[in-house]
Formats: sequence, C-alpha cells, structure tokens
Amino acid sequence: MDQDKKQGNVISRSLKQVCHNPLIVLILITLGIVSYFLSIQMRIGVPYWDVFNYLNNALYFAGMEGGSVSIFLPPLLPLLTSLLFRMGYVSINVIFIVSGFISIVGVTGFYLLLKQRFNPIQSFAGSIIFISLPVMLSWVVSGGIDIPGVVFSIWAIYFLIIGLKKDSRFLYFVLPLAVIAIMARYTSGLIILPILIYLLINLDELKTNENLKKIILGVLIEFGVLIVGSMYFFVKLGATASIFNLIFAVATATSTGAGDVAYNPNLLYYLQNLLNYISVGPIQGTYQQILNPSMGIPSILSYVIAIITIVGLSFYIYRGAKSRFGRVNPSPLNRSNLLKFTLTLVLVAGFVISFYFKSLIISEILLISVLYLLYLFLFNGASDDSKGKASLDFMFISWFGVFFIFHSILPFKVDRYFITMAPAFAYFIILGFSQFMELVDIKSRITKSSFRKCGVYLILALVLLSSATAIYVGHTPKKTFTIDIGNSSDWIKEYDPHYHDKNIRSDYPNAVSWYLKMDVLGAYPRLFNTTGEFADYLKNSNVDYYIDSTSQSHPDIEGYRIIKSWGVVVIYQKV
Repeated sequence: MDQDKKQGNVISRSLKQVCHNPLIVLILITLGIVSYFLSIQMRIGVPYWDVFNYLNNALYFAGMEGGSVSIFLPPLLPLLTSLLFRMGYVSINVIFIVSGFISIVGVTGFYLLLKQRFNPIQSFAGSIIFISLPVMLSWVVSGGIDIPGVVFSIWAIYFLIIGLKKDSRFLYFVLPLAVIAIMARYTSGLIILPILIYLLINLDELKTNENLKKIILGVLIEFGVLIVGSMYFFVKLGATASIFNLIFAVATATSTGAGDVAYNPNLLYYLQNLLNYISVGPIQGTYQQILNPSMGIPSILSYVIAIITIVGLSFYIYRGAKSRFGRVNPSPLNRSNLLKFTLTLVLVAGFVISFYFKSLIISEILLISVLYLLYLFLFNGASDDSKGKASLDFMFISWFGVFFIFHSILPFKVDRYFITMAPAFAYFIILGFSQFMELVDIKSRITKSSFRKCGVYLILALVLLSSATAIYVGHTPKKTFTIDIGNSSDWIKEYDPHYHDKNIRSDYPNAVSWYLKMDVLGAYPRLFNTTGEFADYLKNSNVDYYIDSTSQSHPDIEGYRIIKSWGVVVIYQKV
C-alpha cells in the first residue's frame, strides 16, 4: 500500500509539473509527431506538384546543376533547403526535414502566443489542437509553403504583443518576421492587417510609451532596409515582373483558375467544411481525404468539440454583453455609442455586399473598420484586463477574417489554404472550451481544483491528437506515384547515358526535371482533343522521350512505343 501511495504521489507531482510548465512536454510531443510523420513522408515521397518546384529552385540557389526553375515562387523554403544542399546532402528528404523543423518552431511560438491570453495548460491544449487539425497534421513535413508562412506570422504577432505589453524593444522583430513570412508565402503579407487592428486597438499604449519616437524611427529604418534588400534580391533573381503580376492578381483577386482542377467559385466553401477541419471520420477516410479533409466526413469528435466550442463562445459573448449593457452600467447607450453602433451596422451591410460581389480590397478594409468600431463601442471605458483579453480576441477574429475573405473570393480553393486560418481557428476552439469549463463550474456550483481542470485539458488535447494520428496511420499509403517517376528517371539514366542531350517531356515536368537534373518541358494530353493531335505535337517538337504519369490509361501514340513502365508511370520513346 505504501509503495502504491508513493507511486501515486510521484504521478501526481509529475502531472502538476506538466500543468504548470507544459512547454517542454509540448516540444517533446511535437518532436515525436514530426519525427514520425517525417519517416512516413520520406517513404511516400513528394505529396504535390509545387514541392518539386521548390526543390529545383533550391538547386539553383545552391549553385548546382538542376532542372527547370520557377524563380518567381516564394524563396524562403528553397533558400533554407539549399543550405543543406551546399553541405552535400542533396535529397528530397531535405525539404521535409526543413519543413518539420519550422513546424516545431511554429507550435512553440503558438504556445507562447496563447499564453498571452490563457494559462499554461490551456495554451498547451490549444497548441495540441492546432497541430492536430487535419490540414495541419497532414502537411506538417510536406515541403509546402503554407505552414512556414503561418509560423513566421505567429512569431511576428507574438513579438508585437509582448513588445506593446512588456518590452518595446521586441517591436523591432515584428517587421523582419513579417517580411520573412511574406518570403515564405507571398499572401502571408495579409498578416499586416491583424497587426494593424491590434495597433489601432492599443493606440493609447503606443502614445504613452516613452520610447515611441525611437521605436518609430527604428521601424522606419528597418522598413527602408528591408524594402531595398527585397527589391535587390528580386531584381537579382530577375523575378520582379512575376512578383508585380502576383501582387496585382492578389489585390484584384483575379485568376485564370477556370481551367484549374481546384476551380471553385463557392464563397462559403471553407465555412461549409469547418467540421472537417476539426477531425475527419476514421472509417470512410482515405489518404486523399486526409490531405483534403473536405472529401471526407466529420468524425463524432468533431461534432462534440464544435458543440462545446459554440456553447462556450455563446456564454462568453452573453456574459460580456450582460456586464456591458446590464442595468448596473447603462452608460454605453449614449449618443456617441449609438452613432458608432449605427455606423458599424452600415459598414457590416457594406461588407456583406462587397463580399458577395467579390471585391477583395473593399471587403478587407470594411472588415478592419467594423472590428475597430465594434471594439470602441463595446470596450470604451472597460477595465484594462477586459481590454487586454478583448484586443487579442479581435486580433484573432481579424486574422481569421482577413484570410477567409481572400481565399473565399479567389476562384480556386484547396483545403491546405485553410492552414492560413488554422491559428485563429484553434484559438477560438480553446477559448470556447475554457469558457465552457467556467460555465460548468458556475452551473454545478462546485469550484473544481486547478489540478482536475488541468486533467480535463490534457484529456482533450491527447484525445484529439490520438484520433488524428490514428486516422493518418490507418490510411497512409506505402508510396505515391512520384516514387514511380523517380524510378523511371533513374532507369532512363541507365538506358540512355546521353539523356542530357535528348528532348524529354512529361506531364509532370518539374518532378522529372528534379530527378534528371535537367530542364524538362511539359506535355499534357488533356490539352489536345485527340491522341492523334498529341502525337503530332510530340513529333513536331522532336520529342525523344515522353514520360506519362497521370493518364488513367496509356493509349498507343503514333510514332512512339512504350519501353518501360513503373507503377502508373509509362515511358514512351520515339520510334
């Protein structure tokens, strides 16, 4: 009995330590997740098209002989990958390793960001929820740019908050991190709007800051250096025209996506799939549905978490409204606030109209205006503690809203774009859950110990993480067709030692370019009406080898014969 009691005390002390300082546990869990998923990703290969472009760009940045270069793409991930290439480790796995390291940095940063609003164990649970979301877990080591863009945005926001609340010197890190986020994913530049709303809300603190002039001067100098440095970088790369075209496309929300497989004009696509982004069903799930949760069905756990979150957030809003507009404090109903409220309603109506008519810039401006006026209306004269919490709530609302508007208005949609909204999504899930716990305490009239509450948050985090991991483990394929492309490319090297001098084309050219370390142009049968037209195209282009990897069937092509096949990949040679 004494031995059991001692073991129980040890477990109890360990749990208390986790509850009070769970960051180390979070890092270890994240490291374990990344390591496991890294082993899977190395086995199944590159998950989608763009990763091969980043790999080819990394060869270019490393000064190595490589394939086709898409230099206009965001340079950060290829640059980091190229550093390991220069050390002699040239492999697809490098970009997976870099992505995994960035993900660990991101989860750590998100925990520190949540701690500005929640206690340590709530922040721990929120961080586990963040990485457990299907759109996060399946892309955590993918070599894509969506998570890196979010990671550096998280750190920019974190330094903004502690710079305003604790030490103004941290504000110097905000702009460089925002620029790094943009270099990771160009559209991460929209994070400037949540930064702006947070600065507007905390304008009084800025004004009373003794170092304000020094901060402004330092930030302006930073801004000038970063702009000049970025422009020099892009001019040196010869990518300025592509960058300006992209900025114009983003600003006007225009796209030639009608012919894209991801073309989807549905404005509410991401809202309609919110349940799928919490957790997907394990029985019907497939690997394709894990990469694209909208193709699956929500799990029971997803419904439970959604209900708890909605109840908790509703209680939070009700309690806030009651304290603000209750009989004890009727002051908000003065003429000034009524004017603000009326103006807010008008702007909300304008926002709905502009969003419906897909006016990106106007919708973003109106969103920020509505949130700022709503904050002034609701929290003018509130306590510093209420203002501090509300400022973070409004910042995360703007974070979700800004990226939701952008990706909803764009006419092509894929689930991984929701990663840009994932931090805000996880924030409101843990906010709703924490408020639900308070509601339960009030209704039961029992003040539960902090230790028991800690256990509830640990259970929530581990159940969601276990469910997400189990689904992934059960439906992960041993390999993908990109492995077959690699095998085919290796075979060509042996079959024809002079392949570098040959005209090789493929319907997956960036992958073949990477494996053969040469420029391979694209050739797509789907762009031609008949197989005969495509055959004429190959002959007129004097193509020696054509590598087909995406066709449902492999028809006879006049003037060419199949010489080798690897899985779904077929190699045609000119007769």
